[in-house]
Amino acid sequence: MAKKGQSRHLKRFALPAPIKIPRKSAVWAVKSGPGPHPAEGSAPLLIVVRDLLGLARTAREAKRILKEGQVLVDGRVRKDPKFPVGLMDVVQIPAMGKNYRVLYDRRGQLKLNEISDEEASFKLCKVVGKSMVKGGKIQLAFHDGKTSIGDFEDFHLGDTAKVTLPDFRVSERIGFEKGAKAIIIGGRNVGKVGEIEGIRCAGGRRAMEIVDLRENGTHFQASRGYVFAIGKKEPLISIPGD
Repeated sequence: MAKKGQSRHLKRFALPAPIKIPRKSAVWAVKSGPGPHPAEGSAPLLIVVRDLLGLARTAREAKRILKEGQVLVDGRVRKDPKFPVGLMDVVQIPAMGKNYRVLYDRRGQLKLNEISDEEASFKLCKVVGKSMVKGGKIQLAFHDGKTSIGDFEDFHLGDTAKVTLPDFRVSERIGFEKGAKAIIIGGRNVGKVGEIEGIRCAGGRRAMEIVDLRENGTHFQASRGYVFAIGKKEPLISIPGD
């Protein structure tokens, strides 16, 4: 019989690099299912609960926690063990009174940074698409696969939207511009936070935009696609230490 679709199985040594768990402690791992984040930059919810948060010892225990509806992602109960959790997602454990935001550390691995209840009430989403829809409204597409329709003429690609949870309503625009605070989400300087000093175009046939940033007197740079604005003057979110 012919094979239909991709493999449903994944060995631990083949896990995406951002997932920080031991590769040789077992043979198999949970494979991310379809969802808001690509498999290369996310972790299945079961791994988040069992390995990253340490709320369970086994997959069976983690599945029981999820089936009981004890874990919320972006304000909504998620029970699918394969649900992908990625950058800027807010994970909540109401029974424990704990809230976490998913970020990258300096090694490019996913890290759950504990946050307050107030900070857990919103999420930052990078604008990756903008289009006109019926009725003359503007539809914004965000990095986590979600969209929002409204009067968003002032938004541009690369800007960041502050959205409330769980109703997902855009409440503020953070421009991708000089003076804004930003975090690097890829490349050599992943995990660094700095102030945008300027955006320039690198020469060559395949020109690309390079963003220059500064933090505490240190200058560094990153490709435009790796820069995520997180505040106008100060970061709106808590930043984990190294």
